[in-house]
Amino acid sequence: MRYSGMALVGGAVIGGLAIAGFRLPSRAVAETSPVPAVEMFQLQASGDAATCLVEKAAGPGPLVHVIVAPDCDSVMPGLSTMRYWRESADGTVTLSADGKTQAVLFGPSDGVAYESVEPRTPLMALIASN
Repeated sequence: MRYSGMALVGGAVIGGLAIAGFRLPSRAVAETSPVPAVEMFQLQASGDAATCLVEKAAGPGPLVHVIVAPDCDSVMPGLSTMRYWRESADGTVTLSADGKTQAVLFGPSDGVAYESVEPRTPLMALIASN
């Protein structure tokens, strides 16, 4: 009887540890913040308080999908047709409608994420918002 009591207590302890072990990873996963699938930028023309949203798919690759809000056409006509974001090794970013033809060229900047290089007007800034 003594051995069966010890076996019962030992089994309960091992069972409790097993259950705690299975719960620990689920708690650890729940506490980590998920990696965003989209990087968001506010596009702003120099001197203009109005901004519009540019959403870039997160992830590696020199060419990624981008969604430019329709109201960005008020900053520069045709911006909402941009579908591709190409990032070069030097840190410059090109927006294009077809993935090949450059419409806007941005360079890395101090204080904001990127500033437009071409076209020269309007001067635009992409400001990271997430």
